[in-house]
Amino acid sequence: MRLKRDFSLHWKNYLILFLVVELSLEVAIIPLFNAWTSLLLNLGAIPYLSYTNALSLVTSHPYITLGLLLELIILIICVFGQFALILNGVVLIRQDEFSFRAILKNTARQLRQLDPLGIFFFAGYFLLIVPFSGIFFNSPLLSKIVIPEFILDFLLQKPLYATLIGIFYLTIFILSIRLLFVLPLMLFEKVKIKAALAQSWQLTRNKFWAYTLKLLKISFIALITNLGLIGILYSIQLGLDQNPLSALIGGSINVTLLQIGSFLISVWASVALLQLILPADVTLATYKSTKKSWLSKIAKPLFALFTLGALLGNGAYLVHLGQTPLIISHRGVDAKNGVQNTIPALRKTAHAKPNYIEIDIQETKDHKFVVMHDENLKQLADLDTSPQELTLAQLTALTVHENGHQAKIPSFDEYLSVAKQYEQKLLVEIKTTKRDSKNMLKNFFDTYKTTLKQNNHELQSLDYKVITSAKKYAPTLNAYYILPYNFIFPQTPANGYTMEKTTLNDSFVTQAKLSFKKVYSWTVNSEEDLKKAAFLDVDGIITDNVTEARWVYHNFNANTSYANRLLDAVILLPE
Repeated sequence: MRLKRDFSLHWKNYLILFLVVELSLEVAIIPLFNAWTSLLLNLGAIPYLSYTNALSLVTSHPYITLGLLLELIILIICVFGQFALILNGVVLIRQDEFSFRAILKNTARQLRQLDPLGIFFFAGYFLLIVPFSGIFFNSPLLSKIVIPEFILDFLLQKPLYATLIGIFYLTIFILSIRLLFVLPLMLFEKVKIKAALAQSWQLTRNKFWAYTLKLLKISFIALITNLGLIGILYSIQLGLDQNPLSALIGGSINVTLLQIGSFLISVWASVALLQLILPADVTLATYKSTKKSWLSKIAKPLFALFTLGALLGNGAYLVHLGQTPLIISHRGVDAKNGVQNTIPALRKTAHAKPNYIEIDIQETKDHKFVVMHDENLKQLADLDTSPQELTLAQLTALTVHENGHQAKIPSFDEYLSVAKQYEQKLLVEIKTTKRDSKNMLKNFFDTYKTTLKQNNHELQSLDYKVITSAKKYAPTLNAYYILPYNFIFPQTPANGYTMEKTTLNDSFVTQAKLSFKKVYSWTVNSEEDLKKAAFLDVDGIITDNVTEARWVYHNFNANTSYANRLLDAVILLPE
């Protein structure tokens, strides 16, 4: 009841607090971190940042590494500062003394008095509870701290790994409840980290389920309210869609109301959690001033400008949903219609008319090339060896099994020949290993560059050496560098980037377009992900479901109902 009364009285201040913090991070802090990272990489002539070059970065560029570590430390402090600002803001709003001057002064004072170890503990703690933070905490500074979906899918397919992941998440969930009070104790009662851990553990003793139920209640109320808001706006839009004149204007307003309403609901949920963990008697210095704050002066014009921009942007969204990307069959299959990277699957999938079929090739023992993804043949051929340990003749005599189908392993030459019969363009991924011959890449391009170019095939690879070799031996051939994680936009000679969809965002796509680079997204299978890819304006999607992708994009573009596009906005538009 107290929370309901407090939020109804102060909701405008809470909205301003969270909005200003969020915009400050998005408009100022994050661009500064990106600029810092780009500057360091440029100084070291480092074209990209990925786990694939992490070791060489440390050994060959120690000063750049130190600069990146310093950036990480400052990022951790900023993450801590973000939540300290919000906590202080909530306390001051509860005191009826809301001012950003007071919030900043109190936060600065607390950070100076804080045990440095506490800041790093909190950063690690928050990284661990990110999967459970959901509606309560959202930091743009940590937006890339996610596990790529392809890794999670791989692990969950293994019973042992799936069990360990389940135990890990259960442990973290329990810790997230038992350590709820660590941050408030450190900030407001100046308790050292060790004592704060002990006190939080004591405060939640025998109350684990009580706090869990309270958090579930907050989440449930937020979810139901969000669904109710969506339902109301959707019903209104159905009526507005009957009149072409009111449909677009009303749709723009409704999508904007949906964004504002959803943000306000998430603010309420965050405040509800913070009120739960904040001491009831905590007070902060107010630093009153006779002058009207700069924020008060610009708040209304800023909100009006923000709303106008949102209305115009949402109107553009309603009338233009982005381009339909190229549809690329992942490993040459369509809805499990055959064994990956085999000729029978190619023949079936070609009838679905994908723009490209993506395949994987590796070098054999006799320096030929075979179409195969796995570095070990155990899973598909029940043979515990690698393609590099067998000759092409030995490999093509093997039968592989998958999804109830079986087929022979094809040579790259055979695959190229059949693809030409169907006039099917290929996206060829060159997979490299430590067992490859010294001149493998030169041999490949000398043999195939003419054929690849004549048939408009393209290349891609996780190995940066493949990209530089492609530009050396076949400069007119399109070559894409595969990025499993979006740390920072790379500066490479590649024609584009194949990005794992988990961390792909509009910022990356915009930078690619400004750099005249293409972007392919992988692996895009669900209807939601297919729509997101179109909204991001990626150039192509790599999918296991070619036919379904065509159906989704056909309906997505043919459906002119703004009511349905409002529903799509729930998953497509930024929060």
